[in-house]
Amino acid sequence: MRAYTPVYFLALMRHSSMQFLFIAALLPCIALDLWAHGNVGQRKFIEPLFTEDANIKDELIFPRAEFLAMPDGSLRSYTAAFEKTLYPNRWSVVIEQSRVHRRVARSMIGGFGDLEVGTKFAVYRSAEHELVLTPALFLTVPTGSQSVAEHRTKLHPALVFAKGFGDLKWAWLRPLGLQGDLGYEAAVRGEHERQATYDMVLEYSVPYLNSSTRNADTRFDVKHDAPLGRSLRAVLGNSYPFVEFNGSTPVAGTTGSSSTFLRPGFAYVGRYFQISAAPDVPLRGYLPSRRIGTVVLIDLFLNEAVPAFGWTPFGKHHHHDVEH
Repeated sequence: MRAYTPVYFLALMRHSSMQFLFIAALLPCIALDLWAHGNVGQRKFIEPLFTEDANIKDELIFPRAEFLAMPDGSLRSYTAAFEKTLYPNRWSVVIEQSRVHRRVARSMIGGFGDLEVGTKFAVYRSAEHELVLTPALFLTVPTGSQSVAEHRTKLHPALVFAKGFGDLKWAWLRPLGLQGDLGYEAAVRGEHERQATYDMVLEYSVPYLNSSTRNADTRFDVKHDAPLGRSLRAVLGNSYPFVEFNGSTPVAGTTGSSSTFLRPGFAYVGRYFQISAAPDVPLRGYLPSRRIGTVVLIDLFLNEAVPAFGWTPFGKHHHHDVEH
């Protein structure tokens, strides 16, 4: 779910190589099993940074951290997002909240952003074609602090999709996957601001490459699509290089201009969680400079860490995703 605020479009993150070094140092210490969270057939999709995820999951994103440089100071934003499956592989609810800290000159301003709630319903899933189509509806509730939040009620319907290319003729392109969403966000009260939203992630699955394309590397457990050991080679075997594009354009007479961002990054997926990091490259928008910033995301797979959490009020109790 999007967590952009007005100050976001007036800011740009500073480049911070230390955060990437920290994550690189942390990965070898982590268990390296790749599990069934977000799987469609043999394809596993990552949790994007900002693009909506078409897969139905039990997960907790905590946090998605953004570090921004302001013309008159700096801004840090920490977002938590919780998703709970109501019907296996089909239906879930989402709730998201952010905490913003802004430094202006020598003073600090802090507060919560507006609460966001939503629901997703996967209308089509194909293991054979590695395809998921999921309509979604999100509501922004004006509960945030006046100093950092927009404080407007908004509706945001979207069509979310995920497609793996395992059916391509060229074997080395089969690990490619595409995730994206197309939406329309409109304010319910006050000035009727409207904008089209469009996001896309192109990712390359190294686990898919080793299990389904190469099928020859003895350092990989092909059956479970998981690398063996804790070496750097094993860590890279669970990696997903990706490029994420996020944009919005005012429509229906709304003033303003398009804002677009490019985020080329790296995701590591373990058995219980995913860690992603990317620089934030502004392409267009209300930004004071073109310096590069940083986004870091940690996604916890709740139904894998606590199997009982896979309980659903509708449909069968599930631990692992099952194709229908």
